[in-house]
Amino acid sequence: MNNVIFGAGQRAREIRFLLQNEQSISTDCFVIDKEYIITKQLDSCPVISTEDFLASFSPEDTQLYLGVGMPKMNRIRERLYSLFKENGFSFQSFISKYANVYCDNIGEGTTVFAGVNIGPRVKIGLCNHFEMGVTISHDCQIGNFNFFAPGCTLCGDIQIGQGNFLGANCTLRNSIHISDYVLVGAGAYVDRDVASAKVIVPSRSVELIDKDSEFFMR
Repeated sequence: MNNVIFGAGQRAREIRFLLQNEQSISTDCFVIDKEYIITKQLDSCPVISTEDFLASFSPEDTQLYLGVGMPKMNRIRERLYSLFKENGFSFQSFISKYANVYCDNIGEGTTVFAGVNIGPRVKIGLCNHFEMGVTISHDCQIGNFNFFAPGCTLCGDIQIGQGNFLGANCTLRNSIHISDYVLVGAGAYVDRDVASAKVIVPSRSVELIDKDSEFFMR
């Protein structure tokens, strides 16, 4: 069986590392669109074009992992998923052995890194990515192609649509609905429904010009 990662950036390299170190799975090659190839080797693995991959590998003997991040609000990942599905391929999921996952309804192509906590009765769609330390509480429903940055927290019974980016250490209150292609900034607190393509940012961090740290730590 061939093990192939689409992507040749930091996320693809991280997935290769985790496959090797947690599951003893060796990566046969990285695949990217030919206009982005800048080296023929990455971490001792060949880098080949999408065209060469489709011409040389068959769905029957290939396990394909999606190692692309969130550019263009995850639409690149959507495009790649459709392209390879049209050619008969399926994407493998990776769930770290150091994650706590208490649901079994997880769509293909999903990556779950170490320290992630996913509660009971959670439903997860296609090709979602959960970075280290994410918490998804009970009864959440998550659509397709979402990206959860390190440390973000979803309280219970939240509905997440498609193509959203949730920044590091953001927190979503229980029983709200996030539509599609929403960007939630790092550290933001979301306490209401959010319509498609909106941007949520936290309160500004400011420097107190007339105070020093010892004033608060007497």
